Amino acid sequence: MRFFIDKNADNRSINAVFSPNEYIIAFNENWIESLENNLEIMVTCFHESRHASQHNVVDDLYKGTKIIDTETIIKWKQEISSYHSGAGVPSKDNKYLFQDIEIDAIAFAHKMMLEHFDVKTIIPEKIMNLVLEKL
Repeated sequence: MRFFIDKNADNRSINAVFSPNEYIIAFNENWIESLENNLEIMVTCFHESRHASQHNVVDDLYKGTKIIDTETIIKWKQEISSYHSGAGVPSKDNKYLFQDIEIDAIAFAHKMMLEHFDVKTIIPEKIMNLVLEKL
């Protein structure tokens, strides 16, 4: 885990990122300091950890186990190779939010927060049904 301070990142709402090249999750220190509720950090940890798991699946690091179906692996591989970042993108642009890897990470974080903290996260309305299908 690493931390970064990036004023530009603050303006684009980058709270944390998973870097597959370094295999780390980096958190924006300014974002962490601005939080009134530390549960947001846990939501983000779960979300970014799921991205790490997705990369492991795509890179076939779980050899011999069938934890994700082949169709999903193909979809994730394609989305990872042509990833649409949500940073600095107008909210009306749905490319970021409608990627299966993002829907999956949102669903995973939501499920983990319910299981471990009995807290429901906010799921964007436009992808609510897609997230609920993964739970």
